[in-house]
Amino acid sequence: MSDVHFYMNVLKNIVISFFQGGIWIAGFFYLLLKTFENPLLKKFSIYIIYISLVILLISSILISI
Repeated sequence: MSDVHFYMNVLKNIVISFFQGGIWIAGFFYLLLKTFENPLLKKFSIYIIYISLVILLISSILISI
């Protein structure tokens, strides 16, 4: 029974830390794109968002384990 609680706690920590960082990343790039409307910047920022969210997910997993 305690194994279930342990795994649920690890999963909760991964999700919480990922979304806490992900909101800041998405918010930053949203404001950047609203400030400077440039198609090249939009394309570049989408790649940066995906890369940074993948790094954040991996970091959240490694920190929680």
